[in-house]
Amino acid sequence: MSIIAVGSAKASPGVTSLSVGLGQSWEPTTGRPAVLVEADGDGGTLAARFGLASTPSLVELSGTARHELTISRLQASCQPLAGQLPALVAPGCGETTTRILSHLAKRLSDGLGHLDEIDAVIDVGRVRLDSPAAELIKGCDLLLLVVQPRFEQLVPLVHQARRVLSLEIPTALVCVGDRPYPPTEMAKASQLNLLGVMAHEPRVTEALVGGFPATQRHRRLLLWRTLTELVHRIHSRMEAAAGNREAA
Repeated sequence: MSIIAVGSAKASPGVTSLSVGLGQSWEPTTGRPAVLVEADGDGGTLAARFGLASTPSLVELSGTARHELTISRLQASCQPLAGQLPALVAPGCGETTTRILSHLAKRLSDGLGHLDEIDAVIDVGRVRLDSPAAELIKGCDLLLLVVQPRFEQLVPLVHQARRVLSLEIPTALVCVGDRPYPPTEMAKASQLNLLGVMAHEPRVTEALVGGFPATQRHRRLLLWRTLTELVHRIHSRMEAAAGNREAA
């Protein structure tokens, strides 16, 4: 299993949209099923944004925390987002989500790592290495730091990049949009590899609610094209890392 954590250095400039888009594009692009996990300590937004119910959620999964995480237990706590993507949503209350993650995050990270038949995209919101969600960040195969290319986001990005790199967490940069500041300059300043740029679409939530397009014509739209390219790059990076581990 590959575990991809998605977070930001400051606020959440597109973290949830990118997480959903990657999750929806994952299986059509790689041939492997994916699950979307919401682990934002500030509280979940998936249910409200995409018209999902409040249950099942992390709350129900936490009730089975003493047991081994199996694909059936995981699926029983998920809801289908846009009719396609299994989504494990978090409660809207940040205090409740933080309390649940404080005892569930480590077990969830370890459990996901042993599920060979599915990959996970985890929305961690703002990256905090002193929060309960930090166990999911430290246990991921790749952390995507999401940023809008604006000068005011550069300092928080550089600071957070130094912290995660000092802990040897594999990290790459994804920009939402390419203006007004060049994404390549954001990457250079943060010393992170620029994995790609997600198209900044004003109606991105509306597009994601519809799910991954069934027709080739709609897949060629800028948003889905950039998401598919990102999935390709992430998957190639994961395969290369796995090959290096086997060779070692």
